[in-house]
Amino acid sequence: MSEGELKEKIKKMYDEGKSIRQIASELGMTYSKVRRMLLEQNVKFRGRVAEEVVKEILERGKKGESANKISKEMNMNFNTVLRILRKYNLVKRKRKLTADETLKIKNDFQKGKSIYQIAKEMKISTNLVVYYLKKYNVYRPSTHEVSPT
Repeated sequence: MSEGELKEKIKKMYDEGKSIRQIASELGMTYSKVRRMLLEQNVKFRGRVAEEVVKEILERGKKGESANKISKEMNMNFNTVLRILRKYNLVKRKRKLTADETLKIKNDFQKGKSIYQIAKEMKISTNLVVYYLKKYNVYRPSTHEVSPT
């Protein structure tokens, strides 16, 4: 295939809606080479996200919906949604735990409270509870052996 034919094929694929990365992957080329060939064809690049989609993301973000929920329901990449929400300061920042709070996690666990109970009382995720328990060398997940049948 000549270089001219290759450029036409790349342009056609892009016009059909494929991303530069998808084209590069399918043709075994680098992203930059595909992009350069599209530039040589004077292709007008698509915007990353349509304006109406950005507006919908912002509306949902203002209602308090999480980036994760928005991305799943709109079938979009989580990082794209998060980037848009951050740009307009609509992302809830994660609250940092104080030293007293982390010690409370450790002490409650040692007193016999479950990870779930601690997380619910402190309004944090169970993953965060486990993180601090591991940090204090208090929690070690039990390994369950599977017996052969």
